Amino acid sequence: MHDGHRPPPQQTHGFTLLEMIIVLVLIAILAGLAMPAVQSAFREQGIRKDTHQLALMVKTAMIQSAEQHRTYVIDLSPTEISLHPAGEAAADPDASATTDDTPTASDDDSADNPVIKDVVVTTALDPENKLQMPDPQKADTWIAMPPTSWVFESGELCPATPVRISRGEAYVGLTFDPLTGNVDNESYYLP
Repeated sequence: MHDGHRPPPQQTHGFTLLEMIIVLVLIAILAGLAMPAVQSAFREQGIRKDTHQLALMVKTAMIQSAEQHRTYVIDLSPTEISLHPAGEAAADPDASATTDDTPTASDDDSADNPVIKDVVVTTALDPENKLQMPDPQKADTWIAMPPTSWVFESGELCPATPVRISRGEAYVGLTFDPLTGNVDNESYYLP
């Protein structure tokens, strides 16, 4: 027997269009609030990568010049930094680190003397970073660094002068210990 009543339709539970729009608006607001922090982190990473590479090159130049009793040079330009023995060309910036396979000891002496290889490294700076030096005319002012070479002689003090790598308003400044070539002081402003 059929009494003419239909069973109530099954209700599906889902999100209404209004609820979905509210959720999407909230996600957009949260993403907008997080964006400056993400941009700041990427800016800081770009600056720190180049300052770390420069500090590593200074330390390596001090060590290599002392161990090999040979002059090493760090060339600084607006677009790249390179480390190489004096009198030799810098490496291709696409090759992060290369060594010369020519031993400094002759083949006859190789059993008695360890083979010392030259260190040659060239790194391209992040295109947004700028290399700066203190302005000799005005205190507390930084200017664009012209192409410069720091020459590391065996047994001499570190010739690296204060340097700053900046990107917009953000910067990391380094000074080096004259005896060891270690970073002596680091100043920074990373908004």
